[in-house]
Amino acid sequence: MVSHRDKRMNELSYQSYQEELVRLRRHFHTWPEVSMEEKETAKYVFEYMKNLGLEPQMTGENGVVAMVWAPEAIREKCHTVAVRSEMDALPIQETREVPWKSKNQGVMHACGHDGILAAGLVLAKICVRYQKDLPVNVKFIFQPGEENGQGTQMMLDAGVMENPHVDEFVMYHYVNDAPLGMELHRGASTAAIGSVILKIQGKSVHWCSAQHGKDSIRAGAKIIEAAYEINESYQGKGSFIVGIGMFQSGTAKNVVAQEAVLSGTLRACYLEDYEKLRTLFLEKLAVIEKETGTKIEAEIDEEPIPPIINDDELVDLGLHTGKEIWGDDCRLVTQLYLSGDSAAYYFRRARGIFMVFTAEKPKEENYPLHNGQFDFSEDVLWKSVASLHQFILNMNNQWER
Repeated sequence: MVSHRDKRMNELSYQSYQEELVRLRRHFHTWPEVSMEEKETAKYVFEYMKNLGLEPQMTGENGVVAMVWAPEAIREKCHTVAVRSEMDALPIQETREVPWKSKNQGVMHACGHDGILAAGLVLAKICVRYQKDLPVNVKFIFQPGEENGQGTQMMLDAGVMENPHVDEFVMYHYVNDAPLGMELHRGASTAAIGSVILKIQGKSVHWCSAQHGKDSIRAGAKIIEAAYEINESYQGKGSFIVGIGMFQSGTAKNVVAQEAVLSGTLRACYLEDYEKLRTLFLEKLAVIEKETGTKIEAEIDEEPIPPIINDDELVDLGLHTGKEIWGDDCRLVTQLYLSGDSAAYYFRRARGIFMVFTAEKPKEENYPLHNGQFDFSEDVLWKSVASLHQFILNMNNQWER
């Protein structure tokens, strides 16, 4: 016998939302805003949710939260599931030539948040349309400042995991390093991420008296070399990287540089590796200080952003749901990557799952995340929304309070 819910779900064609998904994704791509400055993006999201008949709330600085409640008969006793969508772009100049190219100079959605925003909005629309079938309350969290890490704590401080209390947390992302599909990890799915800031104090002199100076650039070069030596020689439990992404120094070409600042990242899939790498790097910095006569002030996070740990039961449900949508293209993967996300702190407040949707563009060169030519296949959009919606529908009364 076919239930009323099954009949309505059979009538729902997720693919019919593809045109709107593409339109929304390209709108956000055209008008990107960097972390904590997502004012127009937040305004658009707020109005979209309001037009769905919801009561969105501005949360913290540029955050938006809205509830889609389960039917009244169960809303007080059923679980609440939060779906988090990031809103910020990166300070990267887009180098692709497409009609929806970024119009904000030096800013680009080079991490797929444009697609995430589109999916979050359309998912909310579908949840509203089929609200009578919801087995859980759904809290939509549109978060600013994911890339710089500030937005997560801001949203948590604003109480987004309460009122109502969030029992399960869902996040999702798009990548382009594999054909269309869905990937899940069991256990850890991201790495521990620490910030590295190194301030070098030397002594400036004219280059004609170089023997009396203490060259901060030379010390910085040795630090970069030390990072590469660690990456090539350290044997750990899992993947890791010590990377320096910024090197600022010097005031004139004929002056030995007195000061330098190096900024980077320390990442490891296992916390034990992170701690050992941090200690090893600090030891190498002490040696470089002696060799160059400079002073090095090192700020390397002792407590990094922790790895995201997926809940086993949610992974089982995700795999079941994913197989329904993707078939064999829903994959349980074991390889750990060095990506990270401050969303790990949400996972400390509720059981969570991180879904990755792979969207390689066939017969094209696919540029990586955070590259000025990053893109992904938009064909992934409707299937990812179908996966998220069906995952929510598959949450049943076994999780009743």
